[in-house]
Amino acid sequence: MGALKFGFVIVEGCGEQTMIAEHSLHQMVEVEGEVEYRLVPGTGETPLAAKCFAELTSVDAVLVFLPPNENQLVLAAALNGLTDVVLEWNMPIVTTVSYPDGVSLARAAVAMVGLQMEMEARAEMTQVDTSVN
Repeated sequence: MGALKFGFVIVEGCGEQTMIAEHSLHQMVEVEGEVEYRLVPGTGETPLAAKCFAELTSVDAVLVFLPPNENQLVLAAALNGLTDVVLEWNMPIVTTVSYPDGVSLARAAVAMVGLQMEMEARAEMTQVDTSVN
């Protein structure tokens, strides 16, 4: 696995784990350039910020830092939107909902990028020619 690029989407007031996550990323893998930080005003805006990372940058994964006591309806809508971005752009996105501390969040992001790279490499090796001629 070569140097990787990461984007952080941080809901205002949820940045306490970002430095731990960034430090953990640097300990686990070679990080290309600076981690890109984007601050958003609320949880509902996280899918758009993640989609912008997918469309407009070359990051390999996005780490999303969400408030621990978010309204459940807002949180569910945001997670649904983030899932849509994952599926549309084939980009790993991990959140503090599943990984509440910076170390586990960084570990999950690196694991998902590694898994994606492994599966893409295997698919290229086993690709079957389906052309008629």
